[in-house]
Amino acid sequence: MDIDEILGVSRPVSLTNKSAIYVWGYNQSGQTGRREEERSLRIPKQLPPELFGCPAGGNSRWLDIACGREHTAAVASDGSLFTWGANEFGQLGDGSENARKHPKKVKQLQSEFVISVSCGAHCTVAIAEPRENDGSMSGRRLWVWGQNQGSNYPRLFWGAFSPSTVIRQVSCGAVHVVALSEEGLLQAWAILGEWGAWDNLAIVPFSQVTRNFYLGV
Repeated sequence: MDIDEILGVSRPVSLTNKSAIYVWGYNQSGQTGRREEERSLRIPKQLPPELFGCPAGGNSRWLDIACGREHTAAVASDGSLFTWGANEFGQLGDGSENARKHPKKVKQLQSEFVISVSCGAHCTVAIAEPRENDGSMSGRRLWVWGQNQGSNYPRLFWGAFSPSTVIRQVSCGAVHVVALSEEGLLQAWAILGEWGAWDNLAIVPFSQVTRNFYLGV
């Protein structure tokens, strides 16, 4: 079976105006975003635009997507963030701990333009810019929520960074998070032990991290 057979009949579209999300795999907690009761999907299926509030056949474009252990998050081109799937640690950012089998906007971030998202096993982090900024706020800020992130809603997180820090990139492992600033400073925090608290590690220059890596330190 070739890729056209898996994804369906291809049609000419403008890649700059339209994209789609395809899902497959384990679906115990609804992380594929489909309302059906399938426990797993063996063949990729497209999530219809209507699930995200877009009219059928309407233009939609996705900037980023990430998967946790059993939850999913996706960033639309208008800066909206959608989440769905498992939610026992509040990783969907809706203030509850109830799983959800269909995508829904994270309302707490509607005043922000989300740029990117990353998922840990049971937490979610995102980089976003204020939609309205008089210059008193940094342009790209870090939002965290879920397991041991201090909230079931998105909350601003600085850690060892100053509030004026511009966040360039963030990435999650299963139980740790690493953030990189525009100045090249790297900050990491991780859970200590299976049920322990999160520990914030010292902030270090990214160049020092890469140098130590190559030197085997």
